[in-house]
Amino acid sequence: MTLVKTNLNISHDAEHHLFYVKVKGGNAELSYEKHADDYLDLTHTYVPEASRGFGIASTLAEFALNFATQNQYKVKPSCPFIRDFISKNPDYQSIAI
Repeated sequence: MTLVKTNLNISHDAEHHLFYVKVKGGNAELSYEKHADDYLDLTHTYVPEASRGFGIASTLAEFALNFATQNQYKVKPSCPFIRDFISKNPDYQSIAI
């Protein structure tokens, strides 16, 4: 089964430092820590088991990295998934620290 990315309505909860989307099994989330106005430390990605394998984590990663780019933040990819995503997507390597 293929999930169409455009069906995902990703939200940004700036107060709780979180990008999230409702999916089967709960919320898929990408957590971060904001360091002044310099960079975002992308710390953890989670997708409920019932929704894994559909590219949701990659879509969250892309959303967060585009948010960082649009707001002129660098990113620290502390989360292993995000680190791997950036290594496979060279367009984002220029914002990684």
